[in-house]
Amino acid sequence: MSENKKNETVVIETNALDFYYNPQTQALKNVNIIIPEKMVTAFIGPSGCGKSTLLRCFNRMNDLIQGSFIKGNIRIHGKDIYKRDVQLEDLRKSVGMVFQKSNPFPMSIWENVAFGPQVNGITNKAELNNIVESALVQGDLWREVKDRLHNSALDLSGGQQQRLCIARTLANKPDIILMDEPASALDPISTGKIEETIEELKKEYTIVIVTHNMQQAARISDYTAFMMLGELIERDETKKVFTNPTEKLTEDYITGRFG
Repeated sequence: MSENKKNETVVIETNALDFYYNPQTQALKNVNIIIPEKMVTAFIGPSGCGKSTLLRCFNRMNDLIQGSFIKGNIRIHGKDIYKRDVQLEDLRKSVGMVFQKSNPFPMSIWENVAFGPQVNGITNKAELNNIVESALVQGDLWREVKDRLHNSALDLSGGQQQRLCIARTLANKPDIILMDEPASALDPISTGKIEETIEELKKEYTIVIVTHNMQQAARISDYTAFMMLGELIERDETKKVFTNPTEKLTEDYITGRFG
Protein backbone atom coordinates (compact mmCIF):
# COMPACT_ATOMS: atom_id res chain seq x y z
CA MET A 1 0.00 0.00 0.00
CA SER A 2 1.52 3.33 -1.06
CA GLU A 3 1.88 6.14 1.43
CA ASN A 4 1.51 9.82 0.64
CA LYS A 5 4.16 11.03 -1.75
CA LYS A 6 3.64 14.69 -0.90
CA ASN A 7 3.92 16.59 2.34
CA GLU A 8 0.24 16.24 3.21
CA THR A 9 -1.40 16.51 6.60
CA VAL A 10 -2.89 13.18 7.68
CA VAL A 11 -6.35 13.66 9.20
CA ILE A 12 -7.50 10.04 9.66
CA GLU A 13 -5.22 7.09 10.31
CA THR A 14 -6.13 3.49 11.09
CA ASN A 15 -3.72 1.00 12.59
CA ALA A 16 -4.30 -2.78 12.38
CA LEU A 17 -8.06 -2.14 12.41
CA ASP A 18 -10.34 -5.16 12.75
CA PHE A 19 -14.11 -4.77 13.04
CA TYR A 20 -16.52 -7.47 14.18
CA TYR A 21 -20.31 -7.33 13.94
CA ASN A 22 -20.22 -10.13 16.52
CA PRO A 23 -17.52 -12.59 17.64
CA GLN A 24 -18.29 -14.85 14.65
CA THR A 25 -18.55 -12.17 11.93
CA GLN A 26 -15.44 -10.18 11.08
CA ALA A 27 -16.10 -7.40 8.55
CA LEU A 28 -12.70 -5.62 8.49
CA LYS A 29 -9.30 -7.28 8.66
CA ASN A 30 -6.06 -5.46 9.53
CA VAL A 31 -6.93 -2.21 7.73
CA ASN A 32 -4.11 0.33 7.71
CA ILE A 33 -4.88 3.53 5.85
CA ILE A 34 -4.12 7.24 5.98
CA ILE A 35 -6.51 9.90 4.72
CA PRO A 36 -5.05 13.35 3.94
CA GLU A 37 -6.57 16.73 4.69
CA LYS A 38 -8.77 18.61 2.21
CA MET A 39 -8.80 15.88 -0.39
CA VAL A 40 -11.36 13.36 -1.60
CA THR A 41 -10.59 9.74 -0.79
CA ALA A 42 -12.88 7.20 -2.48
CA PHE A 43 -13.48 3.63 -1.33
CA ILE A 44 -14.33 1.20 -4.10
CA GLY A 45 -14.89 -2.54 -4.20
CA PRO A 46 -17.64 -5.15 -4.65
CA SER A 47 -20.74 -5.22 -2.45
CA GLY A 48 -20.05 -6.54 1.02
CA CYS A 49 -16.31 -5.76 0.92
CA GLY A 50 -16.40 -3.54 4.00
CA LYS A 51 -16.41 -0.04 2.43
CA SER A 52 -19.41 1.31 4.34
CA THR A 53 -18.43 -0.51 7.52
CA LEU A 54 -15.04 1.23 7.47
CA LEU A 55 -16.65 4.60 6.72
CA ARG A 56 -18.97 4.22 9.71
CA CYS A 57 -16.03 3.43 11.98
CA PHE A 58 -14.73 6.96 11.42
CA ASN A 59 -17.64 8.52 13.33
CA ARG A 60 -18.46 5.45 15.40
CA MET A 61 -21.86 4.91 13.83
CA ASN A 62 -21.19 1.17 14.17
CA ASP A 63 -21.41 1.60 17.95
CA LEU A 64 -25.18 1.45 17.42
CA ILE A 65 -24.89 -2.22 16.37
CA GLN A 66 -25.33 -4.39 19.44
CA GLY A 67 -22.45 -6.79 19.97
CA SER A 68 -20.06 -5.08 17.54
CA PHE A 69 -16.47 -4.27 18.53
CA ILE A 70 -13.12 -3.22 17.06
CA LYS A 71 -9.48 -4.12 17.54
CA GLY A 72 -6.64 -1.81 16.58
CA ASN A 73 -7.26 1.92 16.56
CA ILE A 74 -8.40 4.93 14.56
CA ARG A 75 -6.84 8.34 15.07
CA ILE A 76 -8.43 11.58 13.87
CA HIS A 77 -6.15 14.60 14.17
CA GLY A 78 -3.86 12.32 16.19
CA LYS A 79 -6.49 11.39 18.82
CA ASP A 80 -7.72 7.82 19.30
CA ILE A 81 -11.47 8.19 18.75
CA TYR A 82 -12.30 4.97 20.61
CA LYS A 83 -10.85 6.16 23.92
CA ARG A 84 -13.29 6.40 26.80
CA ASP A 85 -13.00 10.16 27.17
CA VAL A 86 -14.20 10.80 23.59
CA GLN A 87 -17.59 12.55 23.49
CA LEU A 88 -19.62 11.00 20.67
CA GLU A 89 -21.61 14.19 20.14
CA ASP A 90 -18.41 16.16 19.54
CA LEU A 91 -16.99 13.44 17.29
CA ARG A 92 -20.11 13.31 15.10
CA LYS A 93 -20.25 17.09 14.91
CA SER A 94 -16.66 17.13 13.67
CA VAL A 95 -17.13 14.10 11.39
CA GLY A 96 -20.39 14.67 9.50
CA MET A 97 -22.16 12.01 7.47
CA VAL A 98 -24.30 12.02 4.33
CA PHE A 99 -26.16 8.80 3.69
CA GLN A 100 -27.04 6.91 0.52
CA LYS A 101 -30.73 7.76 0.78
CA SER A 102 -31.54 11.40 1.40
CA ASN A 103 -33.27 11.73 4.75
CA PRO A 104 -34.63 15.25 5.20
CA PHE A 105 -36.64 15.84 8.36
CA PRO A 106 -40.39 16.40 7.82
CA MET A 107 -40.09 20.12 8.47
CA SER A 108 -39.16 23.23 6.49
CA ILE A 109 -35.95 23.66 4.52
CA TRP A 110 -34.80 26.31 7.00
CA GLU A 111 -35.60 24.13 10.00
CA ASN A 112 -33.67 21.20 8.50
CA VAL A 113 -30.48 23.20 8.19
CA ALA A 114 -30.88 25.09 11.48
CA PHE A 115 -31.66 21.92 13.44
CA GLY A 116 -28.09 20.97 14.36
CA PRO A 117 -26.95 24.47 15.38
CA GLN A 118 -30.10 24.85 17.49
CA VAL A 119 -29.44 21.53 19.23
CA ASN A 120 -25.93 22.81 19.91
CA GLY A 121 -27.33 25.87 21.68
CA ILE A 122 -27.49 28.61 19.04
CA THR A 123 -30.72 30.56 19.47
CA ASN A 124 -30.01 33.94 17.87
CA LYS A 125 -32.23 34.16 14.77
CA ALA A 126 -29.83 36.34 12.77
CA GLU A 127 -26.95 33.96 13.48
CA LEU A 128 -29.10 30.98 12.50
CA ASN A 129 -30.15 32.73 9.28
CA ASN A 130 -26.49 33.27 8.41
CA ILE A 131 -25.63 29.63 9.13
CA VAL A 132 -28.56 28.40 7.01
CA GLU A 133 -27.65 30.63 4.07
CA SER A 134 -23.95 29.77 4.23
CA ALA A 135 -24.63 26.01 4.41
CA LEU A 136 -27.11 26.13 1.52
CA VAL A 137 -24.66 28.16 -0.59
CA GLN A 138 -21.93 25.59 0.08
CA GLY A 139 -24.37 22.79 -0.68
CA ASP A 140 -25.17 24.46 -4.02
CA LEU A 141 -28.84 24.78 -3.15
CA TRP A 142 -29.31 28.41 -2.06
CA ARG A 143 -30.29 29.82 -5.47
CA GLU A 144 -32.97 27.17 -5.90
CA VAL A 145 -34.61 27.47 -2.48
CA LYS A 146 -33.87 30.98 -1.12
CA ASP A 147 -37.45 32.12 -1.82
CA ARG A 148 -39.09 29.09 -0.21
CA LEU A 149 -37.07 28.37 2.89
CA HIS A 150 -40.21 27.81 4.91
CA ASN A 151 -41.68 25.25 2.52
CA SER A 152 -41.47 21.57 3.42
CA ALA A 153 -38.15 19.93 2.62
CA LEU A 154 -40.16 16.92 1.45
CA ASP A 155 -41.34 18.96 -1.56
CA LEU A 156 -37.79 19.07 -2.98
CA SER A 157 -36.63 16.72 -5.73
CA GLY A 158 -34.42 13.77 -4.84
CA GLY A 159 -31.25 15.56 -5.90
CA GLN A 160 -32.23 18.71 -4.02
CA GLN A 161 -33.02 16.66 -0.92
CA GLN A 162 -29.55 15.12 -1.02
CA ARG A 163 -27.91 18.54 -1.36
CA LEU A 164 -30.08 19.70 1.56
CA CYS A 165 -28.68 16.82 3.61
CA ILE A 166 -25.18 17.95 2.67
CA ALA A 167 -26.07 21.51 3.75
CA ARG A 168 -27.52 20.17 7.01
CA THR A 169 -24.21 18.42 7.67
CA LEU A 170 -22.24 21.58 6.84
CA ALA A 171 -24.30 23.66 9.27
CA ASN A 172 -22.65 21.77 12.13
CA LYS A 173 -19.24 23.02 10.92
CA PRO A 174 -17.51 19.65 10.56
CA ASP A 175 -14.00 19.34 9.21
CA ILE A 176 -14.52 15.83 7.80
CA ILE A 177 -17.49 14.75 5.68
CA LEU A 178 -18.27 11.06 5.16
CA MET A 179 -20.46 10.21 2.17
CA ASP A 180 -21.94 6.74 1.74
CA GLU A 181 -22.87 6.39 -1.95
CA PRO A 182 -24.46 9.88 -1.93
CA ALA A 183 -25.49 9.80 -5.61
CA SER A 184 -26.44 6.15 -6.12
CA ALA A 185 -30.18 6.86 -6.12
CA LEU A 186 -29.97 9.96 -8.33
CA ASP A 187 -30.33 10.67 -12.05
CA PRO A 188 -27.22 11.73 -14.04
CA ILE A 189 -27.96 15.48 -13.83
CA SER A 190 -28.44 15.36 -10.05
CA THR A 191 -25.34 13.18 -9.74
CA GLY A 192 -23.36 15.79 -11.67
CA LYS A 193 -24.49 18.51 -9.26
CA ILE A 194 -23.46 16.41 -6.25
CA GLU A 195 -20.04 15.82 -7.83
CA GLU A 196 -19.60 19.54 -8.53
CA THR A 197 -20.53 20.24 -4.90
CA ILE A 198 -17.92 17.73 -3.68
CA GLU A 199 -15.26 19.37 -5.88
CA GLU A 200 -15.99 22.72 -4.24
CA LEU A 201 -16.24 21.36 -0.70
CA LYS A 202 -12.82 19.72 -0.73
CA LYS A 203 -11.27 23.19 -0.71
CA GLU A 204 -12.38 23.42 2.92
CA TYR A 205 -13.19 19.89 4.06
CA THR A 206 -11.66 16.42 4.09
CA ILE A 207 -14.08 14.13 2.24
CA VAL A 208 -14.29 10.33 2.33
CA ILE A 209 -16.74 8.80 -0.10
CA VAL A 210 -17.93 5.23 -0.66
CA THR A 211 -19.05 4.66 -4.23
CA HIS A 212 -19.98 1.66 -6.35
CA ASN A 213 -19.45 3.85 -9.42
CA MET A 214 -15.82 3.57 -10.50
CA GLN A 215 -16.20 6.38 -13.06
CA GLN A 216 -17.35 8.63 -10.25
CA ALA A 217 -14.33 7.71 -8.14
CA ALA A 218 -12.05 8.43 -11.10
CA ARG A 219 -13.72 11.83 -11.69
CA ILE A 220 -13.83 13.28 -8.21
CA SER A 221 -11.28 11.63 -5.93
CA ASP A 222 -7.63 12.41 -5.27
CA TYR A 223 -6.98 9.03 -3.68
CA THR A 224 -8.72 5.70 -4.22
CA ALA A 225 -8.75 2.71 -1.88
CA PHE A 226 -9.79 -0.69 -3.21
CA MET A 227 -11.26 -3.16 -0.72
CA MET A 228 -12.03 -6.86 -1.01
CA LEU A 229 -13.51 -9.21 1.60
CA GLY A 230 -12.85 -6.77 4.44
CA GLU A 231 -9.23 -6.13 3.49
CA LEU A 232 -7.63 -3.03 2.03
CA ILE A 233 -5.94 -4.30 -1.11
CA GLU A 234 -4.52 -1.04 -2.43
CA ARG A 235 -4.60 2.67 -1.75
CA ASP A 236 -2.88 5.22 -3.93
CA GLU A 237 -3.39 8.34 -6.00
CA THR A 238 -6.53 7.83 -8.07
CA LYS A 239 -4.81 8.21 -11.42
CA LYS A 240 -2.32 5.49 -10.55
CA VAL A 241 -4.96 3.10 -9.19
CA PHE A 242 -6.98 3.38 -12.40
CA THR A 243 -4.11 3.37 -14.91
CA ASN A 244 -1.31 1.40 -13.27
CA PRO A 245 -2.48 -0.45 -10.15
CA THR A 246 0.11 -2.28 -8.08
CA GLU A 247 -2.07 -5.26 -7.19
CA LYS A 248 -3.51 -7.71 -9.71
CA LEU A 249 -6.75 -7.92 -7.72
CA THR A 250 -7.22 -4.17 -8.18
CA GLU A 251 -6.57 -4.45 -11.90
CA ASP A 252 -9.01 -7.36 -12.23
CA TYR A 253 -11.76 -5.37 -10.46
CA ILE A 254 -11.22 -2.16 -12.39
CA THR A 255 -11.17 -3.97 -15.75
CA GLY A 256 -14.42 -5.76 -14.93
CA ARG A 257 -13.11 -9.29 -14.48
CA PHE A 258 -15.20 -9.58 -11.31
CA GLY A 259 -17.43 -7.47 -9.08
